[in-house]
Amino acid sequence: MTLRRQAFSGVRWTTISSLGRTALQIAQISILARLLTPADFGLLALVTSIMSFLQIFADAGISNAIIHHQDVTQEQLSSLYWLNVIVSFFLAFFVVVVSPWVAAMYGYPQLKLLLLFAGCTLAIGALAQQIRVVAQKNLKFAELAKIDLSAACVGFIVAVVAAYNDAGVYSIAIGSFATAPIGSALVWYRLADRWRPLIRFKIQEIRHFLAFGGYMIGNNLVNTFNSQIDIILGGKILGSQSIGLYSMSRDLNLRIAGVINPIVTSIGLPVMAKAQHDKALLKRVYLQTMRMTASVNFPVYIALALFAPEVVHVLLGAKWIEAIPLLRIFTFWGLVRSTGNPIGSLLLACGRADLSFKWNLALLVIMLPVIWASSCYGVSGIAFAVTGIMLLLFLPSWYFLVSPLCGAKLGEYTNQMLTPLILSVLAGGVAYVFSSLLVNELSKLVIAVILGCLLYIGLSWRFNRKWVGAMKELFLMKAVR
Repeated sequence: MTLRRQAFSGVRWTTISSLGRTALQIAQISILARLLTPADFGLLALVTSIMSFLQIFADAGISNAIIHHQDVTQEQLSSLYWLNVIVSFFLAFFVVVVSPWVAAMYGYPQLKLLLLFAGCTLAIGALAQQIRVVAQKNLKFAELAKIDLSAACVGFIVAVVAAYNDAGVYSIAIGSFATAPIGSALVWYRLADRWRPLIRFKIQEIRHFLAFGGYMIGNNLVNTFNSQIDIILGGKILGSQSIGLYSMSRDLNLRIAGVINPIVTSIGLPVMAKAQHDKALLKRVYLQTMRMTASVNFPVYIALALFAPEVVHVLLGAKWIEAIPLLRIFTFWGLVRSTGNPIGSLLLACGRADLSFKWNLALLVIMLPVIWASSCYGVSGIAFAVTGIMLLLFLPSWYFLVSPLCGAKLGEYTNQMLTPLILSVLAGGVAYVFSSLLVNELSKLVIAVILGCLLYIGLSWRFNRKWVGAMKELFLMKAVR
């Protein structure tokens, strides 16, 4: 099977998995938003932010190092496996030890048990993490998709049942905890291919992996700090109620990127890694990835901006009305942010974790004072600040990152996004005008989605044929010559 056909097969299966898991997540949010309070979701956002830092050290950059290096011996894999497991279990123990202090610092006793669940989830997930990475490197996306979707179904059922049995803020944590052993067991059963780690741990044979991983730890640590500083500072300064409204609005936008961007990361990275020594091919793969990302994400973000009140009422309920303006602000943040995901894959595929680290470190210098100052204006101030920073960094990211690595010119770079953006605005605008004649919010959303999709596909057929051709190849399961 050619690299192109492998990539499209991977896209197909990862899309199925992403759509299924996102649908379950949105259904879970819709149900739990009516059973829990914004303050509950604020506490969960804090736990997620804290654990995102520990996950960086648990992985230690090993995953991307395994994908980048094309020849990895069984002995090296064994040493890397035990390193990952040992570090993850140590971090889980660390979470348990510091959870009372964290709960006291924020003034919310519930954080202690929430962090306990999260720490156990981290440790269990580490038992199969490396097998997942090797499967991803070998483009075994069909099996990965089936496993992820099966585990997500279990987590959804457990979380909803727990919520209806008055588990409250612990519902989602319990659901995530249930997902981890199911996912790990299925990965071992379906993807291990009888592989078992050798009883060996030699640092010298994995030293070059750790050198690559060292930059990855620094890069991911700074990148995570950039992405979570608004939650961490906001939760301390503004309280769980305000940060709950803020995090819900932000996370709904991240759910959109969560459909397509994991596909870009899991498939784009190994494909670009295989093309890293052919700059012309690398440029073509990167630009095609950008076009695919923008063509799928942009129409959804434009629709979310136009129909934010209807989405909040239908999806979350009346007690989340204050989140409407925040949701609209974050649609612009999410739209621009979604274009950065392929850049990360490009950097790692080329082995430039050092350049990624320097970029994110410079961003941190900007983010920290801006978030701190903007918090004086409440959650809206923080939302405007992070969105403004994202917009201002669009051109510098091309100049310092994209152009040097793959040679894409500014016109080529922006054209991949300009066409989908214009078509999204046109289709969304027409759908908004016609649906505004309706009063019922659910009917308005349904009509807008149907009309907007038809218009966008029709316009894309005329003006964005490359994306339409890729979609035909994806869904019809045959190559477009």
